[in-house]
Amino acid sequence: MPELTQAQLATLELKTLAVQRIEVGPWWNFKQVVSPFSRLWLILDGHAEVRHHGRCFELQPGQLHLVPPFTVHDCSCADRLDHYHLHFVARQPTGIDLLSLLEPEFQMAAPPAALACFQRLDALHPALKLPCFDPAQEAYRRFPAAAEQRGHDLPAADWFEANGLLTLLLAPFLRTAKNHEGVHARATRQFLAVQEFIHAHMREPVHLADLARVASLHPTYFSDRFQQLVGVRPLEYLMQRRLERAQYLLLTSRASIKEVAYEVGFPDPAYFTRAFTRCWKVSPTEYRTAHVR
Repeated sequence: MPELTQAQLATLELKTLAVQRIEVGPWWNFKQVVSPFSRLWLILDGHAEVRHHGRCFELQPGQLHLVPPFTVHDCSCADRLDHYHLHFVARQPTGIDLLSLLEPEFQMAAPPAALACFQRLDALHPALKLPCFDPAQEAYRRFPAAAEQRGHDLPAADWFEANGLLTLLLAPFLRTAKNHEGVHARATRQFLAVQEFIHAHMREPVHLADLARVASLHPTYFSDRFQQLVGVRPLEYLMQRRLERAQYLLLTSRASIKEVAYEVGFPDPAYFTRAFTRCWKVSPTEYRTAHVR
């Protein structure tokens, strides 16, 4: 796995949000699904299709398929699909998910131990069963957020085992991964402390001088250097992080648009709505309506 240090990996937050075996049928036909967590499927029997990243993947027995966080995807099943599904996060202290920094293969043959890993994770997390299977339903979208907030309630040995099993399932994908050339990956490689500061102070007023101080650089030099290495100015990057956090809150909470705006550092909800619409081409209300019922 490229260019992530041992110290960065040591602080990675790995957490299982949902895991279970389920057989689906023609009703498993959903469009424009997007979630703030990753999905990993182990196909046991039957067939289905999933589309994302401009590709159509056929889900067949013996395969693992990975859908990274905030990946818009369609899924469909003509007959039946027996599979394990796993919802999880793998986040850095910056709030950026590991799979937003890397470009792995999305589908591969399952290693021999994959089924046993899923079965054991299922046994360790008997309460992490989705209440329904329609991604647009409120019960579905609120369940992973509630699982995150609960924290782990496992005995220490089981907690370590569960994280080890999740690591084993992710390892084959990370071996295939290349550096993502997106803005978050570049910022992580060059300005990790700045990312961490933004994550910790998302709700507060943050100025260029604050970010430059974290980087121990003069504001003008810092801004020029940040743009050279990351591709955008520091305050543009701050805006992007705030609007991505807003996506998460719109998908996982009942907070009003005004409350979301305040939570991500916009004291003026109207300005927040304009900025969100410029970035994502839809208003916050339209975004929530499209993905949440």
